[in-house]
Amino acid sequence: MSDPPQEEDFSILSIADRLAHKNWKARVSAYESLIKTFQTTASETDPAFKPYLNNSDTLKKIVTDANAVAQEKGVECVVNLVKFAGENAAKTREVVVPALVEKCLGSTRAGTKNQAIELVLQYVEAENGGTGVVGDILPGLAAKQPKTVAGCTTALKEIIRQFGVSATAPAPVLKALPKIFAHTDKAVRAEGTQLTYSLYQYLGPGIESWLADLKPVQVKELKEAFEAMEKDGKGKGTLKPVRMTKAAAREAELNEANGGGEEAESPPEEEVPPDPRMFAEPVDVVAKLPSNFQASLGSSKWKDRKEASELGDVAKSLAACIHKDANINCVMAASNCMEALAKGMMAPFGRFREAVVAPMLERLKERKANVTDAIGAALDAVFATTTLPDILPDILPSLGSKNPQVKEGTLKFLGRCLATSTTPVPPPQVKPVSESLASLLEDSFEGARNEAAACLGTLMKMVGERPLNAIMDGLADVRKVKVKEAYEKATVKCKAGGAPKPAPPPPVKEPPKKKGTAVKKSEPSEEASSPAEDKPAKKPPARLMAKKAPNGTSSAAGDTASSPAAAPSAKKPLPAAAVAKPAKGAAAPGPGALDSFKFKHTPEDADLLAAEAIPENFTVGLSDANWKTRLATLEEMTGWVDGAAEDLDSEVVVRFLAKKGWGEKNFQAR
Repeated sequence: MSDPPQEEDFSILSIADRLAHKNWKARVSAYESLIKTFQTTASETDPAFKPYLNNSDTLKKIVTDANAVAQEKGVECVVNLVKFAGENAAKTREVVVPALVEKCLGSTRAGTKNQAIELVLQYVEAENGGTGVVGDILPGLAAKQPKTVAGCTTALKEIIRQFGVSATAPAPVLKALPKIFAHTDKAVRAEGTQLTYSLYQYLGPGIESWLADLKPVQVKELKEAFEAMEKDGKGKGTLKPVRMTKAAAREAELNEANGGGEEAESPPEEEVPPDPRMFAEPVDVVAKLPSNFQASLGSSKWKDRKEASELGDVAKSLAACIHKDANINCVMAASNCMEALAKGMMAPFGRFREAVVAPMLERLKERKANVTDAIGAALDAVFATTTLPDILPDILPSLGSKNPQVKEGTLKFLGRCLATSTTPVPPPQVKPVSESLASLLEDSFEGARNEAAACLGTLMKMVGERPLNAIMDGLADVRKVKVKEAYEKATVKCKAGGAPKPAPPPPVKEPPKKKGTAVKKSEPSEEASSPAEDKPAKKPPARLMAKKAPNGTSSAAGDTASSPAAAPSAKKPLPAAAVAKPAKGAAAPGPGALDSFKFKHTPEDADLLAAEAIPENFTVGLSDANWKTRLATLEEMTGWVDGAAEDLDSEVVVRFLAKKGWGEKNFQAR
């Protein structure tokens, strides 16, 4: 009996020969050798990757191997290539992923299908996002074979589930849901349901607007499932990313190296987007407007104007229609259009604020509630695209309108803005707003008086009572009671808006001005002990004397006599703080005493210390031409100073701010 023939030893052949061999076992041998080679490479730039990264067609041939066993091993080989070559392998995605869609994701071999999904996920890591990968998978949803469609749906689900909606924009996937749920194959629809569940766990109820094209029974089943998920604690925000892209992994390693190891051990928790509309793809609505749009708005037939408004996208034209159109149906249609436009564009619509708010407020003179409600809803949508400090200049002029309905409607809108704003009223704007509201408390129209009291109470809840004390003191008692009642009932989203702003000054007052401070604190004692040296200290009272001069000489003389006594009494607390340094107050300071002030650092040393202690982004931000950027930088720096105050040299910080911001011309940033 003869021995069985020995299997051919393919290891003696080169990898290139084995890859091109007709025998599938030779190709498997090549794939196994490459897997070991890739796993033992020294870095992502190892020369072993180069022949394959520069030849995507070879990789395509590997993952589409005609033999099922060899194909599974071939896909595993490419998985290891992408895994260990990292971002360098991203350029092969556009050739390999379509091949996976066509030949692997619908494979009947579980191993091949799982390896193909893993390869898809590896490409998401390498490309630092899933946009390209998703774009290559979506055409597979139109495949003739249901198993291919189901495999593509599973791959999409895994991308969303493992990376979240930050690494992969969900809009293209959401748009594909109707096609998946309309498929005749049960397995495809089942995978689509699981994909929808994953999306819901990230996006929450916002996903429901994307399900409008599904069958009613499907929508009902999904909503019931969503409710059950919420009850079971598996609803919105419960699903977190379990994998990171290469860039995110590098950032996590950097955080760990800088001492943030505990936070970097697991992928960072992803914040759930506040509004799913941010994932919607931009649409050029202007291109869809009819050619006779402007002509229709100016038509003498109100039905033509109404039809144009329903299709409108031009904010100024809509505002003009709201402001001037004689037919209330057109006004309501234009208002609904304005609301939808603002909600659709979100923040970018804010640049049209100045052109649309004033005309809309003026039209609040209408007495019919359905008209004013439509305009009010549009105004609220516009406010959602901007901030309270930005929109206040557009609101305040309408508070002085001669029409009582306009005043009342404007006050109602202002009240809603104050209650819902997440940005407080800046201190410079508190006075003009409060003065306007205080004057309206005495308005002859009761509706305006009531709304003004409500607004002033809400403003007080936001900024606190202290900034409004001067205004409140001048009000009649009955008005004070109404404002206080409104204050008690008011709810706001940002309290004490004026409090955080003054927080930065304490570090500014702390620089070690040892000599200057001692000299300044010695003034009261010198004024009390040496009348001959009182002259420099009499300058502030002298200004008061100048104001009182018209009343008569005796009055001025009386002020002159009383001022030396008044000045020391006003400064008595200061010598108590300077008791520890009495020796330095021996000489009375002259008018230019502060000129002798000395820093402990030279200008050059102060600049060097500032460069080391203060993050570079603050320097860049304070030098930006946009005042909003400078203001945001100052607010960020305030928080940084609060957290690092103990380790900072106050002189360095003050001199840095003096160099960057003392010449600030914008009142908010200043």
